[in-house]
Amino acid sequence: MDGPYTISVPYDLDSLDPGGKNRLSDFSLLSNLYEPLVVTDANLSPRPALAVRWSNPDTLTWLFELRPGVVFQDGQPLTAEDVVWTFERLLGSRSLEMSGYVSSIRSVRARDAKTVEIRTAAPAGILLNKLRFVLVVRRGEDSPLLGGRVNGTGPYRLASWKPGEVLNLERNEAYWGPRPALGSVSIALNRSPDEALRDFLSGRSLFVQSNAKATETALKKAPGVELRRNSSVSVKFLYFDVARETSSDVVGGKNPFRDVRVRRAVSLAIDRAELVRRLSVPAAQSHQFVTPYIFGYDPARKPIPYDPREAVRLLAEAGWPNGFELQFRSRGLFSESALVVAEMLGRVGIRARVTALSERDWFQAMNENRFSMTLSRFGCPTGDASDMFENALHTEDRERAIGLTNYARYSNGDLDRLVDQASRTLEMSRRQALLFEATAVAMEDLPVVPLFVDQDFYAFRSGVEWTPRNDNFLIASEIIRAR
Repeated sequence: MDGPYTISVPYDLDSLDPGGKNRLSDFSLLSNLYEPLVVTDANLSPRPALAVRWSNPDTLTWLFELRPGVVFQDGQPLTAEDVVWTFERLLGSRSLEMSGYVSSIRSVRARDAKTVEIRTAAPAGILLNKLRFVLVVRRGEDSPLLGGRVNGTGPYRLASWKPGEVLNLERNEAYWGPRPALGSVSIALNRSPDEALRDFLSGRSLFVQSNAKATETALKKAPGVELRRNSSVSVKFLYFDVARETSSDVVGGKNPFRDVRVRRAVSLAIDRAELVRRLSVPAAQSHQFVTPYIFGYDPARKPIPYDPREAVRLLAEAGWPNGFELQFRSRGLFSESALVVAEMLGRVGIRARVTALSERDWFQAMNENRFSMTLSRFGCPTGDASDMFENALHTEDRERAIGLTNYARYSNGDLDRLVDQASRTLEMSRRQALLFEATAVAMEDLPVVPLFVDQDFYAFRSGVEWTPRNDNFLIASEIIRAR
């Protein structure tokens, strides 16, 4: 199987810099080229990668022994100084979104050429899961160099990349680990469900990732085709701008989402059961910020009710008795669900005009804080709810690299204190209780409204074996020859 092995995926790659963007799609693709000290298996349990073993001399100190025989693609051996550079780059460049994964770290140093010492500011119970997202780069390499070339230790080398279209990989013959089964891989980017299905049926792609019911139906009885399904790690949310008084998206210019009563009205106006029935993707209702298998999910919390009459009452109480009209710009990936949500909001007087944006345009607009309401997703691939709380709900603090994807610009001191305390707590039952409290605070304020969790669907031609991961990453080296 010397390739090229073709794969169609529904997402794009924004940058080759492994520290640049905190996006599941970017990390999944770049994990073919770069590696961390510690990886997680399909069930999110830590496993050795560039570090062959680790230990804790005390609650604040971690020692990592580097794997011998690892070289970068330029032929230079991996050393502790490369690891130190990688961490210090993130610690010193808070504009890099992946720096959020090192926010608990106080210092990093090389004890010798093959030993790295990491000291945290406070005990960090899930440090290993967070380190999984720190991909190691060569000492001295920084932006913009990393944005234009790849020099990793991963199982593949970069052959070529055309943003928005294709990422081509070739096997790294000097790789330290098991030799990847696929000699070359071509990943078609930004493929819609219809495009991915056409790719597969025409033979353009041998493997597709999709979330459309129609794709599964079309391929269910096809000969020589393997099918897999797995729940997404990401909850789909409505995001509100809760910070600005004015809004160019809302007719009249006033931002209604500053008022928590309006946000609650929006949540009450959405019939989640109807929403998931009408979607073309297999999905389940979501009533919390994380999925049920993520640590921090509260099984005792009651579902969000559907109550359009109460939504109308709250809107009137908030000063919007006739509702309001706005532009509802959504990621193109979720335009279908945005249209259904807009219809439901119209029933209570919120007249939302949906505009679907490309991935690149949507992320640019979000980074520039140009939305009053949008629909997107957030996942916790570490398996812990702190991903959501520290990155998307904590008050933005660039010095501490926390709240870097808080697109709602939400700030609540009580929530911040609970999240900070949870990050320092090692005793898991106490930590869980703090995350439950944080959930209660944020669900009262609703800066984002959870809607649904869909399922990813995968189809591939017989001849290979592959198992879906709970973090939804699709990594080419995990596709192996069938036995």
